[in-house]
Amino acid sequence: MSVTNRAKIEAYIGASSSGKGVSIKRRLDELKPRRLLIWDPRNEYGKSGPGYDSLPALIGAFKHAKGGPVRARYVPGANMDLGEAFGIVCKLAFQAGDLVFLAEELSDVTKPSWAPPAWRQCLTQGRHQALHIIGAAQRPTLIDKTFLANCTLVRCLTLGYAEDRKTMARELDVGQAAIDALYVTETDTLTVMAYLERERRSKELTAGHMQFKAGKFSEKRTPHAGAT
Repeated sequence: MSVTNRAKIEAYIGASSSGKGVSIKRRLDELKPRRLLIWDPRNEYGKSGPGYDSLPALIGAFKHAKGGPVRARYVPGANMDLGEAFGIVCKLAFQAGDLVFLAEELSDVTKPSWAPPAWRQCLTQGRHQALHIIGAAQRPTLIDKTFLANCTLVRCLTLGYAEDRKTMARELDVGQAAIDALYVTETDTLTVMAYLERERRSKELTAGHMQFKAGKFSEKRTPHAGAT
């Protein structure tokens, strides 16, 4: 199998205000994707591309692109069936191919034993369509297990629920104490958000923290020797 067909599936897991959104936005800045599709139920990624609340209009944007550059977000309306809409967006991602597909708030649209078939198809066959998938959730115990099982990279930030911390200790292959020790600290002038990250192919485990001080961002990463 060509390395160009390797799966690229990233998970960003963390409670509200843990730094999950910051991590993802910085990752998008690194990737600079020419083709980007975002499932954006909280309307958080306005700087990443135009938002659509109409599925036909969203699909039309990709048809118009004809395989060329396109960046679009789907922001579902209040009366929309989220599971149904998410399935359609996943189907669009798979058919369009050759793009970064970001799916936020996975606990809204998947369950541990269920997910829209098109989402499962993206996870299990998306490499053949040159999909780079980024998924995010606040509660890892409530989301599709297939996603976590297929991830090639997992970043975990602070989590409030004990069962979620237990799940992520298992996913990252670290002792429970390493997950329990993750933190967010905030003062009037300083915010620090800690994380652990596992690159599953290399098995590399990294400890890091992101820092905002006087409006400036910095990040420090170091190898972590806490694998079980």
